[in-house]
Formats: sequence, C-alpha cells, structure tokens
Amino acid sequence: MADLQYREKLRKIEQAASTNEVSNKAKNFGLGCFTLGMLLFIGFLLFLAISLFINDIIFGSVVTFIVAAFFIFIVMKLLTAPKLP
Repeated sequence: MADLQYREKLRKIEQAASTNEVSNKAKNFGLGCFTLGMLLFIGFLLFLAISLFINDIIFGSVVTFIVAAFFIFIVMKLLTAPKLP
C-alpha cells in the first residue's frame, strides 16, 4: 500500500517537473535558500580577502575581493530581475 502512495508521489513530481508546474511557494523557497547560501559564501570571501590583506598578501586579497564583488553583482541582478511567468 505504501509503495503505491510513493509511486503516485513520484508521478506527481515527474509531471510537475516536466510541465514546469512548480508552485510559487516552492520557487520562493528555493530562491531564498540560494540567496542565503550565496550571502554566506560572499561573507566568507570577504573575510578571506580582509585576512589576506592583513597578512600582506595583496594580490590574493585583490583577486578574492574581485571575485566577491562579482558574486555580489550576480546576486543583485538575480534579485532585481523581472519575475518569469
């Protein structure tokens, strides 16, 4: 009995994925998780850039800061993009 319920759930997930019928709540949750993960990663890169600068590793600090700035730009563009239907 449980196997049939599991199979029906998988069928619904497969149908939703193939026809792009994902609810807005799930889309917003996924975007929120992605944004939170990116913010943590950007924070780590900024911490690394400052640490490298303090230890007089200027080239590594500049490169790390540029990468962090690039990721900040990507996140800002993603958050300000028009909503897709």
